[in-house]
Amino acid sequence: MVKLWFTAFSAVLISCSAHNTDHKKSPIKSRMAKVKIEKNGVYQENISSDETEESCTDFVLSETEVATFFSTSRTATDREYSHDLMASNCSASGSFVLEGTQGTWKIDRARRGFLSLAGKTEYYYCSECDSTLYYEPCDIDCIHGDG
Repeated sequence: MVKLWFTAFSAVLISCSAHNTDHKKSPIKSRMAKVKIEKNGVYQENISSDETEESCTDFVLSETEVATFFSTSRTATDREYSHDLMASNCSASGSFVLEGTQGTWKIDRARRGFLSLAGKTEYYYCSECDSTLYYEPCDIDCIHGDG
């Protein structure tokens, strides 16, 4: 009986660990260097919301905040980024260098971001970012019913 319980418990732990680590793998962000901000406080009317151009002007990220976002954030699937996570019309964007190749990044006020490099895009969500510039978080885990 104890062996059966231990085996079942181990399987649950391994399953949870696999789920969490899937969201942490990122070959781009772990080696990203030389972040440059090109646009801050940008309003793009991509979604229906109460946001206005004026409400986006104070969404201004520093290079440190950009680096913190990508070092703290979890990876998200294309589906999560495009459909499941709340989006914002307010954003900041720019470029970065990785091993001599230039890529682009973007972060929105709803805590979503992406890195694009050499035709590959990785999506992110940062529930742990503690800046008051972002809206309240709803982690990917809460979307999956895990949190």
